[in-house]
Amino acid sequence: MNSADIDGVNKTLQIYFEGNKELNSQKILSVWDENLKIISTEKTQGPPAWIEMEEYYRKEVDDDMSKWGIEFDVKTMDVFRNCASVRVDVKYRVDTRTFKETQFLHLLKRGADWIIYSKIFTFY
Repeated sequence: MNSADIDGVNKTLQIYFEGNKELNSQKILSVWDENLKIISTEKTQGPPAWIEMEEYYRKEVDDDMSKWGIEFDVKTMDVFRNCASVRVDVKYRVDTRTFKETQFLHLLKRGADWIIYSKIFTFY
């Protein structure tokens, strides 16, 4: 793994994490491939799914961001040439409810930038 690529993957992840913390679908979509696949145990979706999730969570917290919390813990990162795979454990707080999720993010390098191409996850 070369340090420039690790830094690039980390930069992309940071934008993705910030977008989630802000419930900002535009920021999240800025680091996602337009053909991104979001795959859970329930269904496969594309980028528009996050816009729907943003709207859902904003309603759940009555647009009061003090009721929204999300924490990311990168567990593993494997970078090889122009591909990367990252496991992230996530903790959510939606008002008084809490739950967790494990995400497996797959990234591709495009020019000098890294972009998230797929997200496979499960809630628990």
